[in-house]
Amino acid sequence: MNAKRMKKGRRWLPLVGLLLLTAILFSYAMFQGGFVSWFLFYSFLPFGLHAFAVALYPIRRVAVSRTVPAKRYHAGEPIPVTVRMELPWAIPPAALTVSGQEPRHGGAMAAWPFRRRLSCAWSLSLPRGRHQLDIVRLEASDALGFVNKAESFSAPCTIIVYPRYWPWPAEMVREWFAYGKEARPLAYRRDLAVAAGAREYAPGDKMSWVHWKASARRQALMTKEFDEPRNDDWIVVLDGAASPWFEELVTLAASIAKALINEGVPVGLLVTGKARSYLAPRRSEEQWPSLLLRLAEAEANGSAPLASQLAEEGNWRTAAGCVVVTSRLSAELAAQLRAMASKRCIVLYVVNREWGEDERRWADGLRRAGVHVSHMPPQSWQTVRQGGEDG
Repeated sequence: MNAKRMKKGRRWLPLVGLLLLTAILFSYAMFQGGFVSWFLFYSFLPFGLHAFAVALYPIRRVAVSRTVPAKRYHAGEPIPVTVRMELPWAIPPAALTVSGQEPRHGGAMAAWPFRRRLSCAWSLSLPRGRHQLDIVRLEASDALGFVNKAESFSAPCTIIVYPRYWPWPAEMVREWFAYGKEARPLAYRRDLAVAAGAREYAPGDKMSWVHWKASARRQALMTKEFDEPRNDDWIVVLDGAASPWFEELVTLAASIAKALINEGVPVGLLVTGKARSYLAPRRSEEQWPSLLLRLAEAEANGSAPLASQLAEEGNWRTAAGCVVVTSRLSAELAAQLRAMASKRCIVLYVVNREWGEDERRWADGLRRAGVHVSHMPPQSWQTVRQGGEDG
């Protein structure tokens, strides 16, 4: 209660000081007389009246709204934000500053040429993730700075910043799709199989799977059914353990997932850690946006080793292949990946600094077991952090 009274009292201090200054100048002109004293009083009078109007201005009655164009924003991209204000009166303070709740949320100066409806815009630079913007702060002042008034308004807005991703060579992806001794894309194996029947066409079926004879007989588009349909699903595993290169891992996972989708492979996502997230593989147009959203919300908060989490996880066991993205290679993880590689294709990407003798030995053992192992220094991913660092 006392704090509220003190705040209310401080709000009226500028007005009291302004009245006192006006009274002093008027008294000086009355008692001193002459051109100079009255010139000072009348010169100050317009500014004083303007400051008095600003002091009484009901800034808390301003209607504030914030809008962000609806589109997909990736880390490092400028995000345009527009704040619109509807004022109760058209009396112009000399300056009106609009700012967000945090310094990085930007701000702008709004012109006030006797208008009730104003707007100002600025650009944000936000890191990957889901961001909830709430507070918009308005600060009004007079021409000489005697009176400064500020008020905070709630203008909620949710912005999702998706991870960046890079074009991935299709030839590199096709090397992973090994089946026995022949390297053929898993998504293309049905093209080489013998059709055992026909079914109705479903979205996601390739044109090469269309059963033209059955389609002509039934006057409807039919798809081949195969004797031994194989599971073409792939899982991208993102290590959710705390890591200084987690943003690089997220970008790498997004790039690989996009490359697999471009090859026509059903891709799922598994993010380990405290807030475990799993997205089942699907062959549909909605899979890529869903996968990007999961990666946008991924957090590096895991503490359990990746090897133990993979051992307990059952979703990857029916997949034809797994791409594991991590920043740590250990003996336990190498043993787990060797066990997984006995029945499926395993690809391992490790993003960290120079390897020691142990890491090289574990990597060589994995390669002998048929695991595709790649080491990527974080220096090659420096541009990933654009927009993701404060300061």
